[in-house]
Amino acid sequence: MGGDKMTENEPGRRYARRAEIVGKSIYDHPPGVIILSSGLAYPPTLPDVVREAASAAGEHIAEAMQYGPFMGLNDLRDEIVNFVRQDGVQIERDNVLVTYGAKNALDLACRVFLEPGDRMIVTRPSYMTALQIIRTHNANFLTVGQDDEGLDTDELEDSLKRLEANGERMPKLLFDIPDFHNPTGITMSLARRETLIGLAKKYGFIILEDDPYRRIRFEGDALPPLKALDDGGVVVGLGTVSKILAPGLRLGWAIGEAGIVRRMALQKADGGCNPMSQRIVVDLMRSNKMHAHIDEVTNEMRLHRDAMMDAFAEHLPDAKIRRPNGGYFLWAELPEGVDAERVADLGVAHGVEVSTGRLCFAEDGPNNYLRMAYSFVSPDTIHDGISKLGDAYREYQRSS
Repeated sequence: MGGDKMTENEPGRRYARRAEIVGKSIYDHPPGVIILSSGLAYPPTLPDVVREAASAAGEHIAEAMQYGPFMGLNDLRDEIVNFVRQDGVQIERDNVLVTYGAKNALDLACRVFLEPGDRMIVTRPSYMTALQIIRTHNANFLTVGQDDEGLDTDELEDSLKRLEANGERMPKLLFDIPDFHNPTGITMSLARRETLIGLAKKYGFIILEDDPYRRIRFEGDALPPLKALDDGGVVVGLGTVSKILAPGLRLGWAIGEAGIVRRMALQKADGGCNPMSQRIVVDLMRSNKMHAHIDEVTNEMRLHRDAMMDAFAEHLPDAKIRRPNGGYFLWAELPEGVDAERVADLGVAHGVEVSTGRLCFAEDGPNNYLRMAYSFVSPDTIHDGISKLGDAYREYQRSS
């Protein structure tokens, strides 16, 4: 994201360095465009929580209208325990911290582990907002490539050996999305998952496993999450209801060793996450409405994914597209030498907003990638948006 230093009409302001640059946010959208840039929920599938909200504000009012408990409502922590056990993760209530979504959990983990200058491992590319959060902690990145099996553990091991041999500072944390990776859509193989756990134990880093999409699966069999394979306490799982219920509930969790999640809780600036939302989610989990909602969202998102794949084949066949088996995002590689940022800018002029892939690289990377989300608008609108993107691409070709 570009930005300019704000100097006009602000004499004498002494901002922190992190606040000196003010530019376009990924949450800002030009008026009137088709939004294919952000993983917003599809409005027709937002859950009906009228009954649950009424219960929270009625019989549970003394709980819901107060500050929330330090670690989260015990009822919700117990439901999260039950939820992740379905994926083979064996934890207890003391291993669960309720947070304001997975991004909040990531920030708290960085607060607990990172000093300025510490190294953190991320994939190349990675989730753009996670990179923004990590940068606020003044971390140095160790980037690792990916292939069809996910994070390249051979490359990671070579880098770790080199750092160790040179007596350099070893990484403390690794961030990854093993299932339906954002932005690439790749799912890490079981062999890579097991190897990654072994590397974390050998070299002493903690894996932050972001897991927002694994229940939004269109095809194939589920692999165990990293946390289910964790026999050394080296994984902290980051979860959220943003993709499986609704982003506006603003609830997620961290699951890990009790000492880790308690330290994370002590870094929170709030008085406990919103107990009204927590009570709503508890009731949705207990009534099985959440599982039914996940099925509905999954079936809808499969149609959206297929619509975007078909639209690319028709309107922008030059792009190489990996077919994701789940999740919300699609990653497009334009021909080498194409300035995808310029294509994205032209897209806005044609009435569609996508994200440039440049935002997904922690360091300088290739500039011929685009990231699209198929979650927010209907299949017909997706087709229209990719048609407009194709028009923008052809305008770019004519002007180059």
